[in-house]
Amino acid sequence: MTDFWTILLFVLAVFLIFYNFSTKFHYYVRISFFYITILLHGMEVCVTMIPSWLGSKGADYVFHSFYYWSKWTGIHTTVYNYEITQVDGPAIVICNHQNILNILSLPNPTKSRQRTPKMKSSLDIVSMSSVWPKHCAVMMKRILAYVPFFNLGAYFSSTIFIDRFNRERAMASVDYCATEMKKRNLKLWVFPEGTRNRDGGFIPFKKGAFNIAVRAQLPIIPVVFSDYRTFYSKPGRYFKNDGEVVIRVLDPIPTEGLTLDDVNELSDKCRDLMLVAYREVTAEAWKRTADRRGEQLVDKKID
Repeated sequence: MTDFWTILLFVLAVFLIFYNFSTKFHYYVRISFFYITILLHGMEVCVTMIPSWLGSKGADYVFHSFYYWSKWTGIHTTVYNYEITQVDGPAIVICNHQNILNILSLPNPTKSRQRTPKMKSSLDIVSMSSVWPKHCAVMMKRILAYVPFFNLGAYFSSTIFIDRFNRERAMASVDYCATEMKKRNLKLWVFPEGTRNRDGGFIPFKKGAFNIAVRAQLPIIPVVFSDYRTFYSKPGRYFKNDGEVVIRVLDPIPTEGLTLDDVNELSDKCRDLMLVAYREVTAEAWKRTADRRGEQLVDKKID
């Protein structure tokens, strides 16, 4: 028995040494525990969010509860104009994409081929939990409706399932989504970049979200997250416990009277507004991080 405790204390000591002095080891431990948190939270909400589902509140409970589940990460969020996301009625909520959990990019009906969306898991879900809009849902490919446990949580979240996209079905999917949003009185959260961007700035927007907004004549609510790279980087293998994220919700952009011919201009307008805001919130986040660490802010270019 004495040998057991000796070995246990030795292993614990080695673990603490590596955790505190090895950036990569620290990263793998924290990101692994983050995935475990997501898994345990997913199991919990399969039961506890039933009342939210009965009230047709979309994924509200999922993200509001995850806000508390993720407190251990040390990520602090500052949200501006939160009240804009809490107004009643359907809308398209668009946001810049750094990392995310199981959110599907939307189709562009003008393209004949679409890449099959992939499941992704990481830190955007923490930021989303701080600013989740009232009665908001996500869209997923229909095949995920057959994944045990996950499908139950998605169903209770009022998830809109759609078939895999192709040229013939793309516009039908857009119309179906617009109809479901109005029928259920839901907002829809979309990442118009379509894929994760770990290098800062924005990559070109896909047009699916804007097609839905125009077809349904619904407003677009842009949400902008600051850059995460002061505290998290998958390529750099670091995940620090003092993250600062600044989030700004921009004024809704109306689509009444617009047609599909206006989608490109609408997309460019939203992207330009969000890019300006991104640079501003990232500069603020970097300053907050420097102040939190007691460091002097070093001027550097924000992409």
